[in-house]
Amino acid sequence: MRFFAFLATFFFSLFISGLVSGNVINISSITLHTDDHNLTSRINQPHAPFSASVDTAQLLVDAIGYDKPILEVSLKRSFQQIDNGESVCVINKIKSAEREKKYTFSLPLNFFQTQQLYQLASLPPLAPELLNENGEVVSIHKALNAFNASAIVLPETYSYGERVDNDLSNIDESQIIALSNPTFFSRFIKIISAGKADFALIFPASLNRSFGDTQPVEMRSYAIANNPKIVSGHVICGRTPEALAFIDKVNAAIKNIYTKPIFIEAHTKYLPENSKLIIERAIQQQVANIL
Repeated sequence: MRFFAFLATFFFSLFISGLVSGNVINISSITLHTDDHNLTSRINQPHAPFSASVDTAQLLVDAIGYDKPILEVSLKRSFQQIDNGESVCVINKIKSAEREKKYTFSLPLNFFQTQQLYQLASLPPLAPELLNENGEVVSIHKALNAFNASAIVLPETYSYGERVDNDLSNIDESQIIALSNPTFFSRFIKIISAGKADFALIFPASLNRSFGDTQPVEMRSYAIANNPKIVSGHVICGRTPEALAFIDKVNAAIKNIYTKPIFIEAHTKYLPENSKLIIERAIQQQVANIL
């Protein structure tokens, strides 16, 4: 009897050891979530090239053998499930100090030029005192204070990084039009075109992907002072043994993806010419630091 008990304990310890180290993992136990409809409708589906976030996510799921759909779930609900210990991870999310306290992050899966503040061109430009010597907006909430009859369109549950998130938290709620994350890019330009808002925070690559050189309304843009020029998207998981093992597997796959020319191509093909070299050099530098 003791012998069988010993064997059971032995094999259980081997299983746990393998699971934590990432040597043994049941990929089907992990479900990937996103609040980006473009991912759910295109990953593991026949599609034409669409965006860096979609294409790099496809590279990853191919590399780890994840052949299920990525589920479209609100970020709030996904985090609730992770907090409850469920086998859920969220793909393509930016790090923030608050998130790092609770969750485990993969290596960067994709890189983007950070968001810029876009202003309807029919408004007067931002006053010099709202800008630094490089023409970057010093404070988004102070810019909105200067245009107190205007509103800004923002996604409902989205982190732009600690510096910008803190800035946005000081905007008067009456000046914010919050859109659900999945519908943000399809609706924000309609709202601005209709005169309901005059400002938006947009990633340049997303704007270029949506409209190219034919934006339906004329807008001017401002980089944001004291904000990183490049931001990265990650896979976010909890801290259960399964989640840690999954992150190990994801990181190994990402390191291999970094070595392939298609990784940089997945980013640069969606950018305007004046941004391609900037992002390419930034990626090469970041990757060199990791590898």
